[in-house]
Amino acid sequence: MRRIVIGLAALAGVGILSLYGCVTAQLPNVPLRAEGEAATPAVLAPFGTDPAVTTPADWTTRRAPLLRQAFAQNVYGAWPIDRAVTADPPEVLDAAAVDGAGRIEQIAVHLGNAADAMGFSMLLVLPANATGPVPLIITQNFCGNRGVFPDLAGVAAPPGTPQECGTGWSAPLIKAIFGDAIMTPPMPLILGRGYAVAMFYAGEVAPDNAATAEPALAALTPPNTPPDQRTGAVAAWAWSYLRAIDAFSRDPRIDASRITLWGHSRNGKAALLAAAMDNRPAAVVALQPGTAGGSLQRNAIGETIATISSDYPHWFAPAYAAFAGREADLPVDQHQLLALIAPRPVLLAGARRDQHSDPIGAVLATQGASPAYQLFGAPAFVQQDLRQMNLASPQVTYMRPGLHGVHTSDWEKILDFLDARLPPPAR
Repeated sequence: MRRIVIGLAALAGVGILSLYGCVTAQLPNVPLRAEGEAATPAVLAPFGTDPAVTTPADWTTRRAPLLRQAFAQNVYGAWPIDRAVTADPPEVLDAAAVDGAGRIEQIAVHLGNAADAMGFSMLLVLPANATGPVPLIITQNFCGNRGVFPDLAGVAAPPGTPQECGTGWSAPLIKAIFGDAIMTPPMPLILGRGYAVAMFYAGEVAPDNAATAEPALAALTPPNTPPDQRTGAVAAWAWSYLRAIDAFSRDPRIDASRITLWGHSRNGKAALLAAAMDNRPAAVVALQPGTAGGSLQRNAIGETIATISSDYPHWFAPAYAAFAGREADLPVDQHQLLALIAPRPVLLAGARRDQHSDPIGAVLATQGASPAYQLFGAPAFVQQDLRQMNLASPQVTYMRPGLHGVHTSDWEKILDFLDARLPPPAR
């Protein structure tokens, strides 16, 4: 998102709709059928010295720990060290928000003790008419909570807000290119469907900047970790998702059995990794997570390891860059990450003009993960038309028209997915 917005800022004098047309005209349409080579290695096949997986116990006790270790060593870096999680009492910012449909609270989350404390500010939006514990969608945003609610008094602003987070003339431009919901989720829709939303800016834990991120990443990296496996920012952001779950662990208003992690682009990578590392998230929604997210890395489509590790070296373990141009040598691929989430529901969303994020590679990765889901009794993943979701499966993909971004139409599909896959418990 950053590179595109900075480049577009120079074109501010151009009409927004004309600019949108110029951008889309230069981008190819992604095919509507997923065709390509199957994900390798087969997800249940022997992995190194580990024999083939044939039972759920084989997967849980043998294979899953090996895969998590391989992703840490070769892609994301070491999982951050444990820190105590505490949360301040909620501060009510608006008891009758969204035309009375919701209640907005601000929660300061602290990670660690006074000597090495870090943390983040989180907003919680609760349905006003909730009669019991509600399902929760935890999201990470790109610009801090003030960017989500710019007119709400008392919202904490994070330090070092990214330069693509504009106001004034740039706000309509950003929405025109990246969608009407890129900054602020459609709260009336979400609250009306009975969901609460928690949101925070993970850049407060690890800045999304190659120069300034290193001290934070060093503080999160476990002692004696090899330098080439230093914790990457994606792992730090994934870890932050789980610390948000910790903060709600004793909140009786939240249904802990129906917590969904939601992320777009780099935040989608983090949401997938978080659920692969921890069984508490009940579902994951990742919009256009791309390379090192939901799409196969051995595909010759979309962003390459060379490009992403050069542009964003802080996102990953330093060891990851060594696989640029030799993707076939990478010991793991993203179908194995998706398989680590089995049997929980996962939604991967793509866009027709976003070949950079490789929607076809995401479908192929989902197909490659399917045997792990079948191991737990789920049906095989089958999808012919990428425009239609199959809500009968816990593995769901879709591709909408348009560019890299978030639209209200995405949220409508997301809520349909969650309604189908995370129904309320029987009373």
